[in-house]
Amino acid sequence: RGRKQDKNPKLGNPIIVVPNAMTSPITMINAKEFLDHGKYVPRDICLKSGKRKVPSFTFARKISPKHGGREITYEVIDNPSTHCKASNDWNRIVAVIPQGAAWQFKKWKYENPVDIFTRSLGYYIGMDGAPPPKELMTWNVKRGTLHRDKRGMDSVTYAGFWNSLDEWMAVHKREYFLVKEN
Repeated sequence: RGRKQDKNPKLGNPIIVVPNAMTSPITMINAKEFLDHGKYVPRDICLKSGKRKVPSFTFARKISPKHGGREITYEVIDNPSTHCKASNDWNRIVAVIPQGAAWQFKKWKYENPVDIFTRSLGYYIGMDGAPPPKELMTWNVKRGTLHRDKRGMDSVTYAGFWNSLDEWMAVHKREYFLVKEN
């Protein structure tokens, strides 16, 4: 009596899923450079410099001031079917960067792209000059482009991704903007 119930149990970090496909511009090998620092480093250059794939990583980012400006720690993975053990883990997925083929969702809790992109932001990142996969054109995803030799343009796709995710979370996952992390 008189005691307030905590309506927001610890949510866990919001999850961003990157493609588990070596042909995708963004994979676990170079996702940290792009998502955390706004710089695209081609996969082969990462491998030559000794970078290796990790199962997951986290990084912190301040959200847009219009949404409160607080810092949120994101977790990045490429295989939710093995990473998301608890039912709530699937609810933590806030963004999916699709490779462009429905097979990448095999063994996910939701295998249908319509369901996936209703429950999370879809943001396809392709290379300039390469047409997006036809299958992707029927999905609810935003699109960004990386240029093969214009690194100064990376920031446009980086900002497009984060602005889209902030807006999407403000509507669909507002609880991440409101709670303090423990």
